[in-house]
Amino acid sequence: MTTTEDSGRKITGDSIRLEGVEKRYRGAPAPAVAKLDLEIAAGDIVAFVGPSGCGKTTTLKMINRLIEPTAGKIFIGDRDITNENPDRLRQSIGYVIQSGGLFPHWTVERNIGAIPRVLGWDKKRIAERTEYLLDLVGLDPAEFAKRLPKDMSGGQQQRVGVARALAADPPVLLMDEPFGAVDPITRVRLQDSLIDIHRELGKTIVIVTHDFEEATKLGDKVLILSEGGHIEQYGTPQEILADPATEFVAEFIGSGATLAQLTLTRVRDVEMAPVVTARVGEDSATVAARARTAGSNWVVVVDGLQRPLAWPSIAEIRTAETVVAFVDKRLPTVAPSSTLHDALDAMLSANQGGALVTTANGRLLGYIGIKTIVELIHDQQPDAGEIDYAEFAEAEENAP
Repeated sequence: MTTTEDSGRKITGDSIRLEGVEKRYRGAPAPAVAKLDLEIAAGDIVAFVGPSGCGKTTTLKMINRLIEPTAGKIFIGDRDITNENPDRLRQSIGYVIQSGGLFPHWTVERNIGAIPRVLGWDKKRIAERTEYLLDLVGLDPAEFAKRLPKDMSGGQQQRVGVARALAADPPVLLMDEPFGAVDPITRVRLQDSLIDIHRELGKTIVIVTHDFEEATKLGDKVLILSEGGHIEQYGTPQEILADPATEFVAEFIGSGATLAQLTLTRVRDVEMAPVVTARVGEDSATVAARARTAGSNWVVVVDGLQRPLAWPSIAEIRTAETVVAFVDKRLPTVAPSSTLHDALDAMLSANQGGALVTTANGRLLGYIGIKTIVELIHDQQPDAGEIDYAEFAEAEENAP
């Protein structure tokens, strides 16, 4: 594994190179993957996407030799891994599948420590690594280390699956449809978590997905494959959306390409608005006065760790003498790494005129309104004519 600094960005991953890689199955009239040449830079996330049967999962599994290539060579860094011992190879590569793939009768900490134990790590080192990784994926070690998989949600299990794949500090992480089995809201949160993990660790990540929107959100580069593992286009999301290389790519992207531009802009890239906060038990009249002074018709009730609990209007606050301990489970929240498409979806799903921006640990950072997103869409479609922003301004003003 190499550790380098690239323009201030930490990179601990290795490059991946495929040279003439081919996979043929006995009796099949054509190869599943034919003569594939591909270079993935160290520290990049590359998303493989394409229709069913295009060879994206086959290619992913050839990188760690869960599927043996029929021909060609595969390099990780400077190592030709084509003839390495496959078991030792897989111990040096992180691998995440749908639903986490955890051992059901092992605790979380035992699941995460599986590969380090095989590699002979001592108990203290494994315990320290487990605690670090649970914190990294947003799970409290004190709460989750001793749990069994059956006692966790699907999203929590998937976070443990990512932690387990990173346990031995591999330079490469392979992910096969990792978020395909969770609900849309959890999926967005897991995507945001992966982006944050990547920024923290700088691993080389290859992810297979059937969702082009997910590919453009996660990928530094996107590989679009057609049947037989044929490369239709390999480039940044911006390049692919702006200039589809082939008719196949244009059709695959579809008519939603303009809206897909929202996946290229993160919440952190636009200006967030401050919010007025309140604590449970505060005097309601004082809170209402504070909100009016700030020019807001609503406040955000937070706990002791600045995590949002509810988003009431001033009128709702004044229905009681003190701020009540109400938790709104439909509260629209997004992360700084969320795309504006995620933010818009959160707003529409909650029927709100905005969304609250929180850290990975749930701490409130600010607010993003629907008007910001509408203006960006208009900038991308200058021929759409003038937009009457009054409706969006009113929706934001009366967000809750």
